[in-house]
Amino acid sequence: MRADRAATCCFSGYRAEKMPFPANDPRADALMDALDQAVSNAAAQGYTAFLSGMSTGFDLWAAEAVLRAREQLPVQLLCAVPFDQQADHYTPDWKRRFNHCLLAADQVFALSRRYYNGCYAARNRFMVESSSLLICYFDGKPGGTAQTVRMAREHGLDIINLADRQLSLL
Repeated sequence: MRADRAATCCFSGYRAEKMPFPANDPRADALMDALDQAVSNAAAQGYTAFLSGMSTGFDLWAAEAVLRAREQLPVQLLCAVPFDQQADHYTPDWKRRFNHCLLAADQVFALSRRYYNGCYAARNRFMVESSSLLICYFDGKPGGTAQTVRMAREHGLDIINLADRQLSLL
């Protein structure tokens, strides 16, 4: 990866169906605002590259936040696609958002030509090993986000958990 690890931030959070609220909930709007602010704050601290895993939900919302920030800040969107057909089973809206972010990205890392057992974990490892900051949405559910947060802690990344703010709103 060309980007400087010290200036790279990655994202991890739940897919849309695992989020604790629907997209039309005020908490979703608050999360979008928090993402925008977190990207802006990270940029102010010298982060210039932002790495998204491109799954539905938090990953794509984060990628969209970087694209919004890029209109005013010198930041880059990097996409880590675990396998070439990642979006084949997305709904039309998520597929449109995925394609928009992919086409607007400054760099895309296609990590495998085909799906294989463990390809998402390999993508998460790639993102953590390429970054020094993780912005996440993690409220304790087991799965890929929990694995990524654990890996980020093991690698000494700074972690900003946007779920902490959301949990206080419940």
